[in-house]
Amino acid sequence: MSLLVWKLRRSLIGGVAAVFLCAVPGSAAAQEAPTLRVIDDAERGELVLELGPVDLPAGASHHEIAQPRGHIAELPIDGWLRGYRYEVVDGDGKPVPNHVLHHLNLIAPDRRELFSPIMMRIGAAGHETKPIKLPRLLGLRVRPGERIMVTAIFHNPTSQSYSRVYVRTRMPYTRADTWLKPWSVYPFYMDVMPPASIHAYDLPPGRSEKSWEGRPAISGRILGLGGHLHKYGVVLRLEDVTEGKVIWEARPKLDKDGNVVGMPTKKFLWRLGRPGLRIHADHVYRLTAVYDNPTGETIPEGAMGTLGGVFIPDEGQEWPDLDREHPEFALDWKLSTEGAPPPEGGVAGHGGHGGHGTYSGGHHH
Repeated sequence: MSLLVWKLRRSLIGGVAAVFLCAVPGSAAAQEAPTLRVIDDAERGELVLELGPVDLPAGASHHEIAQPRGHIAELPIDGWLRGYRYEVVDGDGKPVPNHVLHHLNLIAPDRRELFSPIMMRIGAAGHETKPIKLPRLLGLRVRPGERIMVTAIFHNPTSQSYSRVYVRTRMPYTRADTWLKPWSVYPFYMDVMPPASIHAYDLPPGRSEKSWEGRPAISGRILGLGGHLHKYGVVLRLEDVTEGKVIWEARPKLDKDGNVVGMPTKKFLWRLGRPGLRIHADHVYRLTAVYDNPTGETIPEGAMGTLGGVFIPDEGQEWPDLDREHPEFALDWKLSTEGAPPPEGGVAGHGGHGGHGTYSGGHHH
């Protein structure tokens, strides 16, 4: 066994930690225009992404806040991204409760997803998302000049107003000149709603299910999975429809009021001498979200069901190229950017936020 394989095996068994794994109302002019700052904190080995400022009146829903549009910037680093964590602060750098973040998404606008032709979701988070960090020998390969998109939706369920709020994401990375190169892995995302769409949906009273099916573009192995559900969520389930079996199922951790405060994650370690759970390009996979709404009323945009994971392609399998002319890419761009410049050679437009997703119990919207 080579040194690299031995160290990789120790790293995986030691823990693929979850998944690499989404203004004053009526007066947007009163708020400073949000921007995206990108900082290479070489001393800490972290890429820092800071989006803001946004003003959050007390008790405001996400519809009542002037949300930042999707922002795109170039990466200054050469290496492997290995996770993310976020913090919310005000203009003075003081902490703001994480509950004001409805969701955060980190998107690679020039790469495609595994199960659909939309843009690749590198990471996603909601207020319940814990820090995500992959082992030293795993990471997503990135190079200087590659682009990253950051989208976020805020709300303020608290009784206190906050001004000039920023969401700051820290992404640990391993430099390209390291003597022991990490194994390149890829994040992937699935949702119970169509890939390029608004992914929050109305939650009917009683027990309900919603599902989406698709095939991966290439075959490979899943190293870890995580998911996201909203309040009254019962279970999130991934099935291999072709073989007729459930391959992963997660039940959310709830507080006494039924709010989701966490989602379990699953690590797939060594199977038959190789890491991960194998999935096949010629198989159909179904993601299902199950809810039980006891209120007796339909809750507008009250439900979501998303999954994210870490994937290693089979030997000789190349990650599929992004088709900028595909209608689902064009719609995904429109829903994600809210007016960002169109991609070179592609179609774009203006639009609102898309749907939630997750790489580790977070969101993708």
